Amino acid sequence: MDNNSYTMKDIESFLVDYRESQVTKPKDFMINIPIVGKKMYDKSFLEDRKRSFFEDEYVEAVKGSIEEQQEFIKKMSPILDDFYGVETKNEIKKK
Repeated sequence: MDNNSYTMKDIESFLVDYRESQVTKPKDFMINIPIVGKKMYDKSFLEDRKRSFFEDEYVEAVKGSIEEQQEFIKKMSPILDDFYGVETKNEIKKK
């Protein structure tokens, strides 16, 4: 998808999809499982923080002006592309 073709509704859908893609929220007991548990906890914690950040930024953008929303969409476009596996024009040219 072209960076300019996303909408705030697309980002809202992404937030739902991103939330559903998270395997689990970080649980304190994970830390007690040697090696694997700590890695699972760290990854889960990071994903939870990213989701929370995206949601907070989305709420702020919705409250903002059209220009602020367009800037937010521009910043989120690569994230949506990556999440949905969309290839950019540069990646297509390399093939």
